Amino acid sequence: MRALKALLRTHFSVAGSLLLAFCSFVAGTQCQAETAPLCFFDASGKSPQQLGLLLNDNECHRIDNDSLYYMDIRSDTDPYNKVQWLFGINENLPQDWKNCVAEVEFLDEGAGVIEAMILESGQFNGTWRTPQRACSYTRLNTSKVRQALFQFQLSGLDLKNSRHPILKISGLQHLIRIQLHRSLEEAAWEKAAASIPTSITPLIQLQHPMELVTTAVVAVIGGSDSIASSLNNIREFAPLARLLGFTSIELYMTWNNIEPRFNEFDFSYYDRLIDAIGRHGLKCFPLLIIGSAYALPTWFINSPDNKEFVCLEHHVSNPIQSIWAPEHRNHVQRVLAAIGKHYDGTGVLEGVRLGPSGNYGESQYPAGGNWGFKGKPMHIHIGYWAGDPDAVISFRNYLEGKYGAIAHLNQAWGEAHPSFESIEPMLPVQYMKPRGRLDMTDWYTRSMTDWCEWWAVETRKAMPATKIYQSSGGWGFREAGTDFSGQTKSMVKIQGGIRMTNETDSLAQNIYINRLAATAARHYQVPIGYEPASSHTARGVVGRIYNTVITGGDHWFTYHLNLFNHPMAIAQWLENAHWLDQRKQPFVEIAVYYPETMNQLDDSGFRHLYAWGFYPRVAAIRQHIEVDHLDETLIRDGFLSKYKALIFAWGDVIEPDVLEKIDQWCREGGTLIYPSFPKGHLSTVDGDSGIFKAWSNGDTGKGAFHRFRGDMEPPDLYARFVHEVLLNDRDLHPWTQAALKARHPEQVFFSIREDGQMLAINYSDQNARVTLDGAFDEEIPPFTIRLLPAGK
Repeated sequence: MRALKALLRTHFSVAGSLLLAFCSFVAGTQCQAETAPLCFFDASGKSPQQLGLLLNDNECHRIDNDSLYYMDIRSDTDPYNKVQWLFGINENLPQDWKNCVAEVEFLDEGAGVIEAMILESGQFNGTWRTPQRACSYTRLNTSKVRQALFQFQLSGLDLKNSRHPILKISGLQHLIRIQLHRSLEEAAWEKAAASIPTSITPLIQLQHPMELVTTAVVAVIGGSDSIASSLNNIREFAPLARLLGFTSIELYMTWNNIEPRFNEFDFSYYDRLIDAIGRHGLKCFPLLIIGSAYALPTWFINSPDNKEFVCLEHHVSNPIQSIWAPEHRNHVQRVLAAIGKHYDGTGVLEGVRLGPSGNYGESQYPAGGNWGFKGKPMHIHIGYWAGDPDAVISFRNYLEGKYGAIAHLNQAWGEAHPSFESIEPMLPVQYMKPRGRLDMTDWYTRSMTDWCEWWAVETRKAMPATKIYQSSGGWGFREAGTDFSGQTKSMVKIQGGIRMTNETDSLAQNIYINRLAATAARHYQVPIGYEPASSHTARGVVGRIYNTVITGGDHWFTYHLNLFNHPMAIAQWLENAHWLDQRKQPFVEIAVYYPETMNQLDDSGFRHLYAWGFYPRVAAIRQHIEVDHLDETLIRDGFLSKYKALIFAWGDVIEPDVLEKIDQWCREGGTLIYPSFPKGHLSTVDGDSGIFKAWSNGDTGKGAFHRFRGDMEPPDLYARFVHEVLLNDRDLHPWTQAALKARHPEQVFFSIREDGQMLAINYSDQNARVTLDGAFDEEIPPFTIRLLPAGK
């Protein structure tokens, strides 16, 4: 940066007045016709007059390739910033030029998105303006000379005394020349659009195919008013997606766009988009959204069928539809049936993703974001959305079905309700006893799981020939209502899959947040896929690939901005996508108990992102050994028998039937490891700690119980204790022992595959040496995956 600033001072101290305006050059220059383009930059250096001045020529070099002169720029190596061509100006443009079109001629090799910006203000660090219009700006590896067009508005640009580059271009590797036009006829734009190739040979072709899904800048909250821009974007981005090996394009299929009037379905908007996608050899993978606020039709919002969520915190409604409302259920059935009738079996869809509730269309309650009806702000927050009349009826029915008589409920809750009709949902903290809180949160969570399962079943009825994925997000906090294992299990009935929508740049976080769902998917044999919560960098590309590979994923999604618009991200994808052919199920003998009961009772486990009790300890343990996560659902279904050790990381309250299954497993030879905090004994919801006391006294049958007595902070203290216990456990398989004995720095992760090999990743920006005596001693470069032997 210092070098660039010095370079800028050198250039502009000589030509300070030359930056007076990128809008005033040919005002007095009579030799240029209005239709003649101006040469801004020529990589050959042969043009006698060039308006532009390449400021960072020290990062570029000129190439003469069979009489084709072009310049190359250095490769991108920073995941957070992009390499840019930086230009100043030697002359002034005419003052009467209100707009200009930059024609960027380039040798089309490799893949990427060319982005250009023009200086808008020279104040402080400078601000740059994006084009009003652009065309033919994606690199599609045709090995041909192509032209990208960018139209800029020039009026109002303040370049006086600017110390900043006038024009910045990123995503461009081989630059031939740049010409400036005052304007272009529409025919020129149409010619440029027609020059974008539609027949593309993918650079990535997996031998073990999977669903690779991305976006193509189709308007999310769109309609007929956005169709032109969406089609233009498909023309640019669909061939790039095809080039990079993607198999389908995701778009949001919303209720308001297919039923503008009650019982009058019109799919013409989506038909045009899907047809355009199909012309590039891709299929569509729509997200079906019916109940979220931004998807509601105008005719519906004003009807008596509009039944909204109501929060318990403020008793204020939200236009997202209540999952307990029978009216909403009827509309969902109608709309899904219409979608299936129109698209199922036509071959244009690779699959569909379900958006049964939530702000965006996910399997959870309202939590964040503010995508209101027609863009209007709405009341939304993380909380309990169970205050509408239909929710109250559902809660009462749940309680009556569980207890039968009100006296039994009063005994369990320690309260004195005269009847079930006197009970309404309250915030969990308002219940006098743990059982009351658990009943409320269990009903709340089950309601969402049941709703999502019903949605999946209805979709399968409507679309028997289409792949179906549920959307499951968040990080496990109870207010969201997301039950990762329960929602995964619910897809067994329809032979569907689940897509986790919560990945980030953090590989550790991606692993521990998604491991419960990944464990459930493996045991229930449900396809699983992954989606970023929003953005990720080039680092996240390789990390996300790794997490998919080690969990045997079937489905991988990313937003186009995360990959297409950064050259380093594309390079990481092209270098590492082949690992997706190595997808195998992991060999895991060690599980962590996922404290769902404690999660229902106490906010300390999961509620506050990055201030939780469970995940930091699991993350520290994962640095030593790969673990699965088991909650009550998985333990009740008998999957604890597949493991040799169970680690407790947080929580001291558990349901009695689950505790009994753990005790039986331990007595048959299992190893239990328990932390020093919480300080009290592990007990049932009703306070019975007898089993834990028996473990503590050595009464474990053929198994073993190890209690950590040290501090819980930092979390690695407990993790190292776990490591030592496992190293001395002779019942563990030699592959597991090898992984425990491997030496490696932090941010290096191992996963044992079902064939006994270890898949390692160095997820740091430094070289990492990994060593296992008698097996390997290797140095792994930054953000690199390696396959290693597990030893003897």
